Amino acid sequence: MIKHAIRIALSLPLGLFLLISCEKETPEETPITPTITFASEEGEYKVKIGGNVTLHAVVENAVNPLFSWKIGGKVVSTEVSFTFVADRLGEYFVNFRVDAKNGSDEKQLKVSVLEKLPPKITLPSATIAYRGIAKEFSAEVENADSASWVWRLDGRIVSENPTCTFNENTLGDYALSVKVTTAEGQDLKAVTVTVLPAPLPELYFDDGRYRTVNNTDYLRKMTVPINKSLVLAPVIRNIDHPAAFVWRVDGVPQAATGEYFTFSPAAQGACLITVTEQSTGATAAVEITCTPPEGTYRRTNRDGRKNHATDAFYYIPAPGQYIGTMAGKTITSALKDLQDWCTEGINSMYMIGSFGGYYIVGFDHSVSNEPDKADLQIDGNPLGQGWCESGIVWVMQDENGNGLPDDTWYELKGSETGKPETKQRYALTYYRPRDINASVVAWTDNLGNTGAVTSGAYPRIITEDYYTLTGTCLASTAYEAGFSYSRCYDWGYVDGINSNPMRPLTGHFWIEDAIRQDGSDANLQYIDFVKVHTAINAMTQGVGEISTEAKMPYDLNF
Repeated sequence: MIKHAIRIALSLPLGLFLLISCEKETPEETPITPTITFASEEGEYKVKIGGNVTLHAVVENAVNPLFSWKIGGKVVSTEVSFTFVADRLGEYFVNFRVDAKNGSDEKQLKVSVLEKLPPKITLPSATIAYRGIAKEFSAEVENADSASWVWRLDGRIVSENPTCTFNENTLGDYALSVKVTTAEGQDLKAVTVTVLPAPLPELYFDDGRYRTVNNTDYLRKMTVPINKSLVLAPVIRNIDHPAAFVWRVDGVPQAATGEYFTFSPAAQGACLITVTEQSTGATAAVEITCTPPEGTYRRTNRDGRKNHATDAFYYIPAPGQYIGTMAGKTITSALKDLQDWCTEGINSMYMIGSFGGYYIVGFDHSVSNEPDKADLQIDGNPLGQGWCESGIVWVMQDENGNGLPDDTWYELKGSETGKPETKQRYALTYYRPRDINASVVAWTDNLGNTGAVTSGAYPRIITEDYYTLTGTCLASTAYEAGFSYSRCYDWGYVDGINSNPMRPLTGHFWIEDAIRQDGSDANLQYIDFVKVHTAINAMTQGVGEISTEAKMPYDLNF
């Protein structure tokens, strides 16, 4: 909510919503201090008169803490939990405070004492279903004791149970609603269900570009210098339990049968590598060009070069609060705005929307990988440890020497790399709503999940009815406790605050952290291009979508 206000106050009418910043290029580090969260996601408790509710605070990073709960300035408890007795009607504001050796924090929540507790439904406002495939709907409902349920589809009753099975064969939008009634009251919620053709099993290689109905069939291309190895792994879509994979190089089967394949070229030149998933027959292809040795096309830092990114190549946003208002804009004009940003070298924020939205920029020289030293600076807009919108950094060498980011991308690892909840090669497809001004954009992912961005419109610069963004997806740290919060990860992400002593500098990145698809070190001597994309797929009640805001990339070794 706080960040929402800051966004509105600082938004410029410029097409790409540059937020001019006067911050120093190297920000001061924020010390680690206590933080408070509440068990209630909304920061509000409701209780019926005559009852009681236990309030519990979760305190982190507190050294030798002392606790206090206050109502109307009076201390009512000094424990981490407090039982509120609802003996009078009304709204009560309860403050919890922690005082510790390393600092203090205080937060407020509200307790509403009511005569009745009507049911409260939580249901997404839009979602996707597939033609001929049954989908079961259920709604989270508070205070649903002895409730009656009525589900309606386009006005007709289809279920009177807590769940509803949806199965339609005609493509299009359907209005599904649920009404829950108890002796205490009732609630009604509706969801728009868009029926699409059933998805087909698919493999493809991620070359860093967005995918649309018009560019899914082009041959992906990557590069690898001679005397180095390239690890390949396909994006897997709509295959629940992949079986063995068959890899071929110029038609010759290889020994590898897993999703990773290490290719070590014997000579310079191009070859075609394919992979097939055996249970479905889904196949992907990529052309790999073996280039001259690493360093052949390295560009030196000569007089007149800039210490910041100077060339704009791609700007493809995901749906977001301000992304959809780019009336009259095209991809070409949006890219010109990004180029102006690079040319002017203003250390300002760029909005790229929800998961997968990205920009790609390049330097006018090669950025060196200096041992045991940060090489890149990309600041964001974190609001303390309680609000970060993590973005992934990818880097690329100009291995073929043509000055374009058409080689191979390497992710810079962070604190969440390799964890089970971190999804590599995650793909999210966004669907244009019938009303382009609608603030709800439905999505599906490559794992069979569906959902919606409910706070931002579909980008007007994307003319196709749907498009897919691919990258690494981190688990959400968002929660509600009176305000919306999104906790920072330890290190390695744009728009975050580092708290790890091995990577202490917020906004600083190490080229030595570049990894290949299997997580092994890429061992890059330098890089020429940078890609930043939003890494979390999540919504918050107060602020909306998690959307990385990334500033200008700088060369710290310039």
